[in-house]
Amino acid sequence: MKAEEARVGRVALQYGSELTREVNRKQLIHVRPKMDSLEERLKDMDVMGVDIQAVAVSVYQYYYWAEPEIGARAARLVNDELAEATSKYPDRFVPLGSVPLQDTAAAVAELQYCVNELGFRGLEINSHVNGSEIADPRLDAFWAEAEKLGAVIVVHTNGHPAKERLQEHNFVNVLGHAFEATLATANLIFNGVMERYPDLKIVVVHGGGYLPAYAGRMDHAWRARADVREGVPRPPGEYLKKFYFDTMVFEPDQVEFLVNKYGADHVLLGTDYPYDMGEDDPLGLIGRVAGLSQDQIDLISGGNAARLLGFTD
Repeated sequence: MKAEEARVGRVALQYGSELTREVNRKQLIHVRPKMDSLEERLKDMDVMGVDIQAVAVSVYQYYYWAEPEIGARAARLVNDELAEATSKYPDRFVPLGSVPLQDTAAAVAELQYCVNELGFRGLEINSHVNGSEIADPRLDAFWAEAEKLGAVIVVHTNGHPAKERLQEHNFVNVLGHAFEATLATANLIFNGVMERYPDLKIVVVHGGGYLPAYAGRMDHAWRARADVREGVPRPPGEYLKKFYFDTMVFEPDQVEFLVNKYGADHVLLGTDYPYDMGEDDPLGLIGRVAGLSQDQIDLISGGNAARLLGFTD
């Protein structure tokens, strides 16, 4: 964990303006203990009213940039340590594993290890693999195995690869994460992943990015243009309804939109803990959403996650 602290610190200080890097330096003083200690995390969970937390490694630990053999070894170390750490509090944490997506066979093998050997119920992956799409056809075997095993796949973005236009104002985080979620989701739809593997359980963080709020544009394009319909037999919006989105949108009316458009059964509580761009009062946010029934609140605050992760029918 100490080595991870150091790596998180180095990566967080590599992008953005000097002011952004200074803000990140100060944030790390606050964040590091929460990343290093499950006890610190449990205290915060109790304050937030969170009984069980699905946890995964920091996005800086995807290691997709490494040679395949090294990436596979890194993923195994990450998963074994995550399993060991969370086993101390099995009633409070649900670990989500990591796989080396730069090598499809290794990713499939590590997915099987996570589910069959470690008992993990899902994975966290990035929105791209060192610049290539997670919807690339070479990863079909991975998606097929994820569907077969019923593993939940959480797509958690890591900034944006085109950082040169996003240096100021922390745009890499403020805009980059949401755009990355948008692009990854669109590619999963238009590259046919959701058509070929209709039973996938994919959760897209940051409320799914911008796509859920502007899906009509791609549906209009699908009706208007043959090049948009290519390989997509149904309107793209129909596939979008298969995804799940978290509540990391900060405003009650944005959560309300997701619920009204995609259903309370497709919205999950999110925190993005422990970063400053997280939500410190996730249940309070849900409580401020107009018109939610208690059944809907129960689904969003835990029922959907329990169902997807296999704790309930």
